[in-house]
Amino acid sequence: ILVALLALVIVIHAVVSMERSISLRELYSMSSVVAVVEVLEGRVVTAGGEGCGARYKGRVIEGTKNATVGQFIEFGFVPSLKIGSNYFVLLDEYKNVPLERLPDFQSRCKNVLPYLALVGIWRGAMEVTSSADAPERRDAWTVRPVRRVQYPIGTRGQMVEGERQLVFSDMVNRMKQGSPDLR
Repeated sequence: ILVALLALVIVIHAVVSMERSISLRELYSMSSVVAVVEVLEGRVVTAGGEGCGARYKGRVIEGTKNATVGQFIEFGFVPSLKIGSNYFVLLDEYKNVPLERLPDFQSRCKNVLPYLALVGIWRGAMEVTSSADAPERRDAWTVRPVRRVQYPIGTRGQMVEGERQLVFSDMVNRMKQGSPDLR
């Protein structure tokens, strides 16, 4: 399993590094479900002896598009999300997520992966951090940006433990309003 997971991570890294950048607005428009979820469970899944990524169960703590607070959702399939962490996820039906560079992946893995998958070739999961003093305060949430995603111009940011992160509420508002993206 460890060898299959390592091979999948290498393939994922190669595929992601070859992809063009995509705007957050584009990720949002291609998603049927957008939310902040707390990852409660996760496990690596395989089919036919080959890796298919991971399957997660999360509880919605902030619903943005077709998700309600408290709802449980299952999604996949990038095997690097941390159990107990919160993620801003952009999801669509697994069958709608294109994987041209891995042609047999869809048919081989469809029975072991959940109905929803991260959009934008695994770029639809951004870790949300919060102040340890007040994790329930949405205005204190920040988002750890992911590579190859263009965020709306002017999105406020702040330093969190030496890393520049985006202010969650500002990023979501600008994303929904259709603010121009960074180029």
